[in-house]
Amino acid sequence: MLTLVRSGPGRLEIKRRYGTKFWSTASHFARVYRRTLGRRVRIVAVIGSVGKTTTMRAVSAVLEVPVSRPQLLNANSRASIGRQILGLRPWRRMAVLEVAIGYVGDMRIHASTVRPNVVVVTAIARDHWQSMGTLEKTRDEKADMLRILPSNGIAIVNADDQNVRWMATQTKARVVYIGEAPDAEVRASDIELDWPKGMRFVAYIGDKSWPIATQLIGRHMVFPALAALAVAYVERLPIESAVDAIEKLTPTPSRMQVMTTTNGAYVIRDDFKSTQDPVEAALRTFAEVPANRRVVVLGEMTEELGQYVYRDLGKTVGSIADRAVFVGSGKNFQTFRAGAKSVGMASDAVAHVRHAHEATEILREGLEPNDVVLINGRWQQALARVGLALAGRDVKCRADPCPFKRMLCDVCPFLEQEFYGLPGH
Repeated sequence: MLTLVRSGPGRLEIKRRYGTKFWSTASHFARVYRRTLGRRVRIVAVIGSVGKTTTMRAVSAVLEVPVSRPQLLNANSRASIGRQILGLRPWRRMAVLEVAIGYVGDMRIHASTVRPNVVVVTAIARDHWQSMGTLEKTRDEKADMLRILPSNGIAIVNADDQNVRWMATQTKARVVYIGEAPDAEVRASDIELDWPKGMRFVAYIGDKSWPIATQLIGRHMVFPALAALAVAYVERLPIESAVDAIEKLTPTPSRMQVMTTTNGAYVIRDDFKSTQDPVEAALRTFAEVPANRRVVVLGEMTEELGQYVYRDLGKTVGSIADRAVFVGSGKNFQTFRAGAKSVGMASDAVAHVRHAHEATEILREGLEPNDVVLINGRWQQALARVGLALAGRDVKCRADPCPFKRMLCDVCPFLEQEFYGLPGH
């Protein structure tokens, strides 16, 4: 199947038809199972463009249920949802599923398969512009999971996202708004970065409040904590126990994950997904981090975007960082560097390399204690290898692109081997 994927547009279409057929079969059996043996399991579905995995983990921690994807792999769509439903045992009380879409019509099938009791909506972002076209189309597609909620169901939605607020109008279920907005039923205030430990904020439910210190980095990572708190609230669980579970939750690997290097510098790994909104959120957090020097390692975006996006990223990086390393083809580098130079970054402070190990070599000798490096890139570039090498792992893998979409570098058996990819890849 790998050969079919890489050999051209015609063969890619053959693979897609086969994949859809398998997906439909798995979904069919899962729908039957959900309506019969699995009907008593109360399911929380987490949807949205960004932040789903950390939210799913936070909710699972509060509910004390197993994470639906224990390996934290990219298994949140298509046939994988059906397999997860089929894997639910009838005697389980609750389950939490992360649900993603790739094409028009996906969420309608997922909704009829999952039939959730509770839906958490994170945010609507520009992740699907190639397949959906607009934010309005994206929100309408994702709203199918809310539309299927029964009248006694619950929708927990982001009060700070106007597109998510629109989605809340598409359900007959109870709606619980969460966020920083004044009308949020579960609200956060006094949010501050507690570097490098995490974030601190005060959570409010009604007239009661709880100070919370999470290990998650970034203002955008407060939402998963609020979502977990809201699920505990609607499920009538002790809020104090929920707060304790939230504070013990560690960052999701490769999602704003802080590591210490061998020479006392810090690395923020945000290298699992590189779409426009998450990159911008990571850079906003990076600008707040107290550091001796700030260094950005930026790979290519997940989807092919216009040159203006790289120019604007260059401007942002140039205004907050002391140094930048762009990893990938040279196609977008000049635009990125021009953006960085336009806000005052020196030409020699912006480097271009093609591979992860070259970025590692540039950084290895120059980092000093309390320097902070932000790493962001798409999974095919496996830029996690940069952070892992700087943290002391003996990284020898040279595969480019990485052939293992469903495997993190942290657990890959080829990380410390002379590996150059699969044959024909």
